[in-house]
Amino acid sequence: MRRASGSATPLLTCGDVQLDPGRRQVRFGGRAVTLTTREFAILHALLLGKGRVLSKAQLEEQLYGWGEEVGSNTVEVFIHHLRRKLAPGLIRTVRGVGYLIEDMPS
Repeated sequence: MRRASGSATPLLTCGDVQLDPGRRQVRFGGRAVTLTTREFAILHALLLGKGRVLSKAQLEEQLYGWGEEVGSNTVEVFIHHLRRKLAPGLIRTVRGVGYLIEDMPS
């Protein structure tokens, strides 16, 4: 059935944000948003885990390969960029735990 519809991967949505993993495209409020590879990876991980908190370590695993050096505030920087490009309230910080995109109607 997925082949018949022309889409092998489902569209991930949360409010006005739509992420198409197959095409590596993000739309917010109907307009295309350009994200870096790592911004896309974080947003993708958060949308896949929508409704649950992902730790900084879990997000770092999405960003870097084995043995790559990770900067101390890299995740925070990418989260800041995503909030600026999309919506400030989209990604919630859970102090001392991690980050969360809350499950809301699309």
